[in-house]
Amino acid sequence: MAGQLHSAGKIQALLARWILGFSVALRRLLFFGTAVILSLGGTLFFADLLNRLYGTLEGPAIVLIALFLVLFSMVSLGATHALFGFFVAPIRGLNITSRLQPEDLRARFDRTAIVMPVYNEPVAEVFERLRAVYLSVQRTGRIEDFEFFVLSDSTSTDHWVGEEYEWAKLCRELDSFGRIFYRRRAININKKSGNIADFCRTWGGRYSYMIVMDADSVMQGGDIIQLVALMQKSPKIGLIQTAPRVVGGCSLIGKVQQFANRLYGPMFTAGLNFWQRSEGNYWGHNAIIRVTPFTDYCDLPDLPGKEPFGGKILSHDFVEAALMRKAGWEVWLAWDLEGSFEESPQSLLELAQRDRRWLQGNLQHTWLLFAKGLHPANKVHLAMGILGYLASPLWFSFLVVSMLLFNKQKQTGLSIIPVDGFFSHVLPGLSVSNQGILLFAGTMGVLFAPKIFVFFQAILSTRFRKSFGGLRAILSGVVIETFVSTLVAPIFMLFHSKFLVWTFLGKSVRWDAQVRGSAGTSWKSAAKAHAAHCLIGCVWGFLALMLDRSLFFWMLPVLLGLIFSIPISVTTSRTGLSEALLRSRLLLTPDDTGRPWELDEISRRLEHSAPPIPSSAELAPFEGISRAIVDPYVNAVHVTLQDAQSSKSESLAGIADRLATLGPENLTPAETQALMASPDHMLTLHRRIWTTPFAELAPWWRHVVTGYRRAA
Repeated sequence: MAGQLHSAGKIQALLARWILGFSVALRRLLFFGTAVILSLGGTLFFADLLNRLYGTLEGPAIVLIALFLVLFSMVSLGATHALFGFFVAPIRGLNITSRLQPEDLRARFDRTAIVMPVYNEPVAEVFERLRAVYLSVQRTGRIEDFEFFVLSDSTSTDHWVGEEYEWAKLCRELDSFGRIFYRRRAININKKSGNIADFCRTWGGRYSYMIVMDADSVMQGGDIIQLVALMQKSPKIGLIQTAPRVVGGCSLIGKVQQFANRLYGPMFTAGLNFWQRSEGNYWGHNAIIRVTPFTDYCDLPDLPGKEPFGGKILSHDFVEAALMRKAGWEVWLAWDLEGSFEESPQSLLELAQRDRRWLQGNLQHTWLLFAKGLHPANKVHLAMGILGYLASPLWFSFLVVSMLLFNKQKQTGLSIIPVDGFFSHVLPGLSVSNQGILLFAGTMGVLFAPKIFVFFQAILSTRFRKSFGGLRAILSGVVIETFVSTLVAPIFMLFHSKFLVWTFLGKSVRWDAQVRGSAGTSWKSAAKAHAAHCLIGCVWGFLALMLDRSLFFWMLPVLLGLIFSIPISVTTSRTGLSEALLRSRLLLTPDDTGRPWELDEISRRLEHSAPPIPSSAELAPFEGISRAIVDPYVNAVHVTLQDAQSSKSESLAGIADRLATLGPENLTPAETQALMASPDHMLTLHRRIWTTPFAELAPWWRHVVTGYRRAA
């Protein structure tokens, strides 16, 4: 066994050296040629089987073959990424980071902005992540080369005031006034892409590069330094995307996603990097961007027509990468940097909410497949993004058409008399049943290829094996991940199919803040979201059983996920099972066996954090404006950050008087925000509340002042 493993390692190394000599065109030919051969081979084998069963190919059979071709092509493409990733991952010469020398990390850097757009996010978590990134960069000794920005689009006044307070608190703690900045847009045009564009127009001229992060992003200082050094050394590069590692999984579905991302992710991204090279993609965060070309060339066009297919581009990142490349700038993937992290939704409902936005945004990219001037590699990225969300409705259609074809044959009352086919001549003696078994085995082999290659990687690499807790932990984790994924896949098949129908009916998606953390899905919420899934699963199972018992058992993996979708949704959103698995050292990732300092620091501080003024049930809906008026420090910070030229109109004076005499519940959200944007009125209100005798205050303000005094 040891000799075989040694031979496998030598073969891998030999192939690695050989591949280094390939041109980009040859690599792409080899990669996509492999995927095409797998796709066409599997589809021809499937078509031949149908022809042998039914004697002819027409009607539903043709539709079924077309659906199989698309679905099997997508599975084959995934397997090809895993295949090439397994062999090329050890080849450092293929990676953009191999250009760096030790002296490059010590060279003089141009000024870089680290920007974090936020939108109604948990305030304490946002600033703890920013704090960890700041300290991590500071530990490299290069903090003087960086400035940090929190770019807020928050519409909630509670988040608005909380962000201002936490910004001031962080700057005071780190002595970083003039290095960490906060800006809130009054009107959040074009959502996140508009937020970044506004920054580039307003402050971009001060910086050569910007590192874009999300509210749940964390990046280690060492990786940030490498990214800037790469931009300094390679003047043709416009953007470098890292491959964020998923962390922070606390629910069962969160831990499964985290485990799968860390186990299979590097292999997939190494395969992706193999063929895309300098025509890479942008995923919207944890990337470094050259500011000038991004500002000059990446302004997003409006699409023809109205939303949901037209209008403003919702998924901006793929398009910005394509525009950057169209302008002649290189876009790379630094997949091997290990200090880039992000979080993921912790329940099926939160995942579905995110996918609803991404599905509409990716479908908009259909327009761009026909745009002139975009590099073919970028069009491949766009097409893959579109197909990624069409896969579920196509799979659903495949299952429905399969049942219709089966029912049509059943209604004839005729027995199936197999005929000879192409493969029965190629493989004499190949029976229809054996051909079906071979097709199933081949499909499963292609589908499970990433898991197979991960098994070999675990055997070959001691470091890789230990980082996941050992071979037994890896194998057990793969079984758990496969089981959970099998149950969850049919649920998302119906979710995505519904979202696609909604999109075609013109129902546009809302831009809501993503839910972070794991509060757990309630039974009521799960029943409301999955009642249709459960009903469809029961009816579908009944029809399959009426048609044929063997068909029912064949469909059972799909049916189980749908019939039990409600308890699956609730159970996978809770932390109990994931904690039990971790205690058994299952679903471990490298961040559990060797946790980075930055993630530990964030967790430790959040566990001991507390709001500056304890909230009461009555105060909670209007905490932001109440604190901004009553608390002297919060008021001072808030007033300082507002535009001194804000309106002093009589209408605002009337709103301010109504607020002081009746309380914030008598103001509309628009009135509240307009008033808060006026520094003069906010300062006047603060003085008025504190100089009015307590007995003469409105009941609301007596309650707020009493709570503040107790907290103080």
